[in-house]
Amino acid sequence: MKILVSGGAGFIGSHLVDSLVNDHQVLVVDDLSTGKQEFVNKQAEFVKLDIRDAKLKKIVSKFKPDVVYHLAAQKNVRISLENPLLDTEINIIGALNLLQACLDNSVTKFIFISTGGIYGDTDDLPTKETGEEIPLSPYILNKLTFEKYLKILAEDKLKWTVLRPANVYGPRQDPHGEAGVISIFLNNIIDNKTLLVNGDGRQTRDFIYVDDVVRACLQAIDAKQEIYNIGTAKETSLLDLIDQMKQVVNKEVEVKHQDAIVGEVIRSVLDNTKAKQELKWQAKYDLKKGLELTFEYFKK
Repeated sequence: MKILVSGGAGFIGSHLVDSLVNDHQVLVVDDLSTGKQEFVNKQAEFVKLDIRDAKLKKIVSKFKPDVVYHLAAQKNVRISLENPLLDTEINIIGALNLLQACLDNSVTKFIFISTGGIYGDTDDLPTKETGEEIPLSPYILNKLTFEKYLKILAEDKLKWTVLRPANVYGPRQDPHGEAGVISIFLNNIIDNKTLLVNGDGRQTRDFIYVDDVVRACLQAIDAKQEIYNIGTAKETSLLDLIDQMKQVVNKEVEVKHQDAIVGEVIRSVLDNTKAKQELKWQAKYDLKKGLELTFEYFKK
């Protein structure tokens, strides 16, 4: 099978490509704005291209993929707040450019990696796919908007599946970005830096290891036209996360609290029942094991 992965040089995308190349012909499309070419598996073809570029249609037409995974995105929430036009150009216009190329070239399946942040700050926990959609930033709003574009435009022309992952972590995640608290904290621990915690540290997240997300992506090839939460259904506070990190790294860690971020989600955890039942998927890595593997990567 021929598979195109947009954003295949990025954190999640590169791990997905690693899992695809032995059984499929894979093409990675990435502009390397945040991804790294050294992450791209040597068995995959690679094209450096912005998904907004008109040349994308020719790339898709020439490669003729059966399946397309769309992960390329402007993923920085703060940038989306500061420059919503840029975020919309990439996460809506760019995504539509890719989708139209797929529609014009008879692609069989389109798999969109969205975000579990769509549910915002809700008391409905763990949150099901039917939960209220409360986007708190242009980034999340645009992810949600493209989900709706996909449903409308694909209709009977193109099979699709949407995955909404929780807070993904693991090797290759950027420790210098504004997202990915685990990679940021582990990198700071290695560099003997203080961990900066926003607010009281009692805010919670559903942390899921990247390999578990990749397995969900693979299962999505044969999945129905549905939206699936991809999470552990386990809620962990930042303070509990730091305690577990201390055990993994076996050293004392200095923690400093700073002002809470206005609008930050306080509690977040995803119900994964639907994915378990329909994708035959569930998370295999508990937080301790995932932290150990991620710590080993950052030490190197």
